[in-house]
Amino acid sequence: MPNSYVTNLYPKPTPGVADQTLTVSTGVVQFGTAFNNLTRYIVLDVQDADVRVTYDDSDPTTTNGHILLSGRSYTWSKQAAAAAKFIRDGGANAIIHASEFTD
Repeated sequence: MPNSYVTNLYPKPTPGVADQTLTVSTGVVQFGTAFNNLTRYIVLDVQDADVRVTYDDSDPTTTNGHILLSGRSYTWSKQAAAAAKFIRDGGANAIIHASEFTD
């Protein structure tokens, strides 16, 4: 019996949507609701420096939040990406490059 809860393992880029970049420095930044209505997943990578992220509406600090390592990529739901707040983890700014995908 097939599993009807399996999602597409190969999502498609959201049509007509350009990639976004977010510069992460000493202040808290987020993508917010800047994603297309058709988007379900966000694929992002962290460039140049590590960052901290929170999803619970608290602000990340150098001691609060999950560490996202520079040079790694992550796949999140649109809701998680919209809720995420970022701050740099060290002395250098980071860039987060994000692409949107549908099913």
